[in-house]
Amino acid sequence: MTHTSDLTSSYADTTSLYKARLSWMMFDWACSPISALHTTFVFAVYFTTVVMPEGGNFAWSQMTAITALLIAITAPFIGRLADNTGRLKSFLFACLLGASLATAGLWFVTPDSSTIWLALGLSALSIFTIETAFIFYNAVLPSLAHPHKQGQLSGTAWGLGYIGAILSLVLVLVFLILPDTPLFGLEKATSEPVRATMVFAGLWAFIFGLPLFFYVRTPPTQPRSEPFLPQMLQTIRTAQKIPYLMRFLIARMLFNDGLITLFAFGGIFAARIFGFGQTEILIFAIGLNLTAGIGAYCGGIITDKLGVPKIIRLSLWGLIIIGMICIASPSKEVFWISGLSLGLFIGPCQSASRVWISLVAPEEDRASLFGLLMMSGKLTSFLGPLFYGWLVLASGSDRIGMLIVPLLLGAGLALMPRRLTPPSKR
Repeated sequence: MTHTSDLTSSYADTTSLYKARLSWMMFDWACSPISALHTTFVFAVYFTTVVMPEGGNFAWSQMTAITALLIAITAPFIGRLADNTGRLKSFLFACLLGASLATAGLWFVTPDSSTIWLALGLSALSIFTIETAFIFYNAVLPSLAHPHKQGQLSGTAWGLGYIGAILSLVLVLVFLILPDTPLFGLEKATSEPVRATMVFAGLWAFIFGLPLFFYVRTPPTQPRSEPFLPQMLQTIRTAQKIPYLMRFLIARMLFNDGLITLFAFGGIFAARIFGFGQTEILIFAIGLNLTAGIGAYCGGIITDKLGVPKIIRLSLWGLIIIGMICIASPSKEVFWISGLSLGLFIGPCQSASRVWISLVAPEEDRASLFGLLMMSGKLTSFLGPLFYGWLVLASGSDRIGMLIVPLLLGAGLALMPRRLTPPSKR
């Protein structure tokens, strides 16, 4: 648990603490365009409609599933290593650099079948490194805010991430997608404007992610003498001793699978069911990120007032009800309204999850427990994309495939604990 003395001893004055908080929040801003432009609204659609129009949907779903499983397997070990060495920022920088380079490298994926494996390989590397980065990033949260303010800080950061995604989408739309002559004279015939969005996303992430490494001070190292494997077992035992934590991790495992599937195939669903073109998908993405940013910011404030379990449960109910309306939408207009409304519940659900761990994790096990949080979000996350792909393949309908999303959200809601017990009350 972070006390006042912890904050004041780490930072010389309130100005230094303010800079640290702002630069920490900017990391969400930095990384969000990679998800928005790469895995959801631009490159994923480009791959499945241009690079590999036959079977691309299935191939993309299998790639995301395999990558998620790899993240799940490695996350607890990476988190334990970070706790042992105290090198949170070193690991975080390596992940940021890897994600930036892998994403920018997608420029070389030209619109022909010869680049299919390059697209899948670089995409997997981009997803793996950017997701792993958040183990170390989230572990810093308890050292930047008191428990009763962590919901607001986390929610504001998540909201900034959505705003960053909006701005990046607007810039891409205005300078690369819409103009008859795109920026730098890029050729539309070879999809250069779309491919250039990946270079843009990689540069954006690296540039805006850098301030964190100058202003944020990571917690001191907590060295342990016992071998690495016993430490891993001790991390699991620690998690088991924290009331409601294991049940929360299982619930999150399920509802996060649903969110991952929604993010991975939302743009594809809009393109295949309602005929959204690249421009319309980007406009829809801008609107969705706007509502999600509002939801994340407001949800962060509400989290500190109502508590983490309640805000997650409310968010899941909203996602399930509105998600079903999206899937059954009889017209593009209904899909627009319901789809944009989803954003109000996405941000609070995600932001509150990391606050849960931040509130209950012992200082010496923070990265380790955030590694378990990452594992819970990825261990079975291949199931959503996997079943989506198989359902679409078997039924020939993307609507049938998307039903896996509310099913997973509902399962998570059913298992979701109604309360948590912070360290001060244990």
